[in-house]
Amino acid sequence: MDVGATRTECNRRMPVNKRYSVAVTIAALVAALGVGLLLSESLLRLFYPQTLGVWAQTRDGLILLRPTLQVFHEKFRTHVHTNSFGFRDREHKLGKPDGTLRVLLLGDSFMEALQVNFEDAFSTLLEKELQGLIGCPVEVISAGVSGWGTDDEVTYLKRKGAEFHPDVVLFAATLHNDISDNLEGRYHRVDQGQLIEKPIRELPWYTYWGLEARSYLASHSHLYQIVYQSWKSLGRSDAGARLTSHVVELMRNNQSDEVKRGWWVTQKLLEEAQSLARADGFKLAMFIIPTVYEVDERSYLDLIAAHQLNGSDLNRDKPVEALAAILDGEDIQAINLLPEFRTWSSESGQQLYLQGDGHFNREGHRLAASVVSRNLARMIHEWESFDRCRITRAEMTHNSAHAE
Repeated sequence: MDVGATRTECNRRMPVNKRYSVAVTIAALVAALGVGLLLSESLLRLFYPQTLGVWAQTRDGLILLRPTLQVFHEKFRTHVHTNSFGFRDREHKLGKPDGTLRVLLLGDSFMEALQVNFEDAFSTLLEKELQGLIGCPVEVISAGVSGWGTDDEVTYLKRKGAEFHPDVVLFAATLHNDISDNLEGRYHRVDQGQLIEKPIRELPWYTYWGLEARSYLASHSHLYQIVYQSWKSLGRSDAGARLTSHVVELMRNNQSDEVKRGWWVTQKLLEEAQSLARADGFKLAMFIIPTVYEVDERSYLDLIAAHQLNGSDLNRDKPVEALAAILDGEDIQAINLLPEFRTWSSESGQQLYLQGDGHFNREGHRLAASVVSRNLARMIHEWESFDRCRITRAEMTHNSAHAE
């Protein structure tokens, strides 16, 4: 027997066996990791379910909700359904039904309304109340997304919203963050005193699909959400402090250059929206959502005390007054919620905003829809171009009489 040959053969086989052993080990580790992840996901769903995300980004950079999504929102205990356009709303056709007044509602998280069930949300209530007031069919298309400011809303209106052929475009202005959102310049930039729209650039496919994968995991995986939210919470308190500080700056009698710039950008964006309205033949209106500090006296005094402010340096009505002046200058119809909100809060002693969250509660949505529907109905009756509603009412009356 050749001992040398045997040893050589063994040496030749050892690397093969070693590689096989390493492959088996890696496969076992991957399998164990997969089982661990699946088990963690199952346990979280059963015993500690997370609030899943609902948002996504289009390839051209618009932030929307994930289309055709159905999810239970753990934080607010609400059922969230989105349509194929990426909004929390029922389905709509691009073509407008004959004899229908179509309202395109643009707003942020207040109009997205994850905090309440859809039947209690502003858009649903507005459609019902407005139809009863003007006497012709009304269709409200709700396009509200968390984090949107006027910049996002005007951009969506130009790129997509006008395809719905609305009769009225109704902006919901959230004063506590819209001005700061507009300063971020997501879709516009300031150049030599002019507001310039940024060119549309599609994301590279690998970047887009990476964002899509994250969005899918956020809307389906409780394990992903607990990891992501834990990481995100590290800077959340700073974000809340910055938002409150911005609200204070909006109320100051002597406003900073940054706030003045925010108001200027907002005015230019609304000027752009008005130009589009005149070109496409729809009407513009905006309702102003006040902050809880403007509505509730106790909350305002607590804000002053917490930040050691001098009340004489502030005017809590200033944000509403500043935006109303811009709307008047641009000939955009303004609906101010503040007077009726302040009266209701004072007389009832109840809250219109969720404590610790800041969004409307059910009563806030109800009162806002009541105020806006009454004011919008009055505007519609005054707009000569809306004779279609009077014609529709006459046709309905004639058909009813003929049927009898």
